[in-house]
Amino acid sequence: MAGAFGDTPLGLSSTIVNLAGVLTRRGGLKVPRYQRPYTWTEREVRQLIEDLRRAAARGATFYFIGQIVLVKNHGKLEISDGQQRLATLTMIMAYTRDRLPGRAKQFQSLIMDGDNPRLLLREEDANFYRGFVQEPGRMQEMAHHAEIGIESKDLLCNAARTIATELGEMSDRDLDAFMSYVARACTLNVVDADERGCAQTVFNTTNMRGSPLSGADLLKSDLIENSKLSNVEADAAARKWEQIEDMFAREHFAHLLSQMPFLLTGERLLSPGDLAAFRSAVDRAGGVRTFLFDQLPRYAEALRAIFAGSIDVGAASADVNRRVRMLKQTERWDWAPAAIAFLAEHSGEHERVRRFFQALDRFAFACELSVVDDRLQEGRYSRVVKNTGDDKTLYGPKGALVLTESEQMKFIDTLNKSRKRDRQRRLLLIRLEAAMPGGSLLEMTSDVTVEHILPKASGPWDSLFPDKAMRTDAANLLGNLTLITNAQNTACGSKSYHDKRKIFFNTPNAQIHALTRDIASIEDWTMRSIEERHERLVRILCEDWGLIRDSSSQAA
Repeated sequence: MAGAFGDTPLGLSSTIVNLAGVLTRRGGLKVPRYQRPYTWTEREVRQLIEDLRRAAARGATFYFIGQIVLVKNHGKLEISDGQQRLATLTMIMAYTRDRLPGRAKQFQSLIMDGDNPRLLLREEDANFYRGFVQEPGRMQEMAHHAEIGIESKDLLCNAARTIATELGEMSDRDLDAFMSYVARACTLNVVDADERGCAQTVFNTTNMRGSPLSGADLLKSDLIENSKLSNVEADAAARKWEQIEDMFAREHFAHLLSQMPFLLTGERLLSPGDLAAFRSAVDRAGGVRTFLFDQLPRYAEALRAIFAGSIDVGAASADVNRRVRMLKQTERWDWAPAAIAFLAEHSGEHERVRRFFQALDRFAFACELSVVDDRLQEGRYSRVVKNTGDDKTLYGPKGALVLTESEQMKFIDTLNKSRKRDRQRRLLLIRLEAAMPGGSLLEMTSDVTVEHILPKASGPWDSLFPDKAMRTDAANLLGNLTLITNAQNTACGSKSYHDKRKIFFNTPNAQIHALTRDIASIEDWTMRSIEERHERLVRILCEDWGLIRDSSSQAA
């Protein structure tokens, strides 16, 4: 019957291919302009390397790293999904090429096809990536490259440093064996599509529509059917599960389930879809009955309060919910299991909750700003989850949520540096706004942009700030920044300070945030104005996070 209707869908095919086979696809691979730039941080790069090393160490026949989606366009294969993995794997290969001259030719053949890159990044990053990664001999230079201020390029340099650190201790022989394993056994499901719409449908279906729900159903079936519950208990467990599922949007419930092994044991699953490992975590934490009728409902209530911003801890409620709302703006939600675990156990102890969320807020932002060593973060969060009732473990000497003296100094130093990365800069300003008296509780999706009062570009301000290097540094300090709407930002351009003030304070229907009100009394914008305001703003953040005592406490 298949022949009457065609054997395969037109314009779509799927093949299991190893990494070498993917990189040597005829015509090369291209990241189209509409795709986002390179975004992986040290954490994702390290995790990929660790996963590959574990697979190689246990002699796995293959290691599956997921799906990539390619679409044909003018003789090139555009990457609709898979850019981050392919770019990172190519960098790992380039590091190996530069370290092993005797094997350089073989590895370079997977990076370049003659004079043509096998992987072409977005136009903005392509030359940078080619010069440092795809051309031989410059990976070490890239690993030591100074910060540029362009996030994608800085992240590529950071990835090069992480690769050098993770693989630097391997002997040449072990590195050769490891990289040969990666090229041969690192396996992907390659979906080829003839048009972008088709590729996007595959991507959306795989990543958003199908996975979370099917994962939840599989877990539900596995736990209830293999738990030796009576029929009555199994029916009650199924009803309880459905009630909890109805409390959340689909992706939020999937998020809760993904956090459960860490919540229960303080250990993450090596493979997120491993049902046996999930059930093992449940068994170690008290068994299926305890999980279904006690732990899951309590954790669900805690997560719902976090999502809704409705944590009820008496007089401390406003402060705690303000901090949680800011935590939810961070890119990583590693803090969430700790927050869920603590609320599930101690929501009735109001002062303890207030203290905990100030410490969690401080620690999470220290992690977000790369103050805490990425390799230590999971272990410290694990200690929090396992010891929510032990204040000594949380806040004592070497406490999980206590910044070391060097971390605290680095945190304050980080706040005092020029903010050159767009997302971090905006996040920090939103967090600062929330800490200011009468400040707004904004989100990363709000209509607010970062305004450089002293513009970064040359123009009318040159006579006031003639030293270009000093101006560039001052322009990116917190003291020179404020938050205004997109329309206001466009209107400001490189106008004079006095013209900008008119836009800040006289635009109809535009909310004036505390950060902007803060400059109302400053008549002229000078280097001294920037430095004094910078010092004041950094102190507000430090006091709110408890990095230093507030002024009233010091006066007392």
